[in-house]
Amino acid sequence: MDGWQLKKLLIIDTSNVSSELCKSVISPYFIRPMYSLFNELNINPKQPIRSQKPDPLPDRKALDDVAFDTLGLTPAERDEVYWAVCELVKNRLEKAKSV
Repeated sequence: MDGWQLKKLLIIDTSNVSSELCKSVISPYFIRPMYSLFNELNINPKQPIRSQKPDPLPDRKALDDVAFDTLGLTPAERDEVYWAVCELVKNRLEKAKSV
């Protein structure tokens, strides 16, 4: 990266995140296997995305809640983020299959 790019890089201030949270939520998250987005959120990509309630895995939810709380998102906005990301991934996977 060039210097001008680094200056524009956004960094989340984690100084208010407790060390206990890091030990109990964030650290274990990085050592467990990663699943598909749909498995992480308990969403069936073969059904309409928005007809399903996102139900993230417990450790996924705890980690996401740190970011969502920092952003001040409401429960409805959090669901919207999950739906939008699922739709983006689903569309990208479908596009990749068509090529």
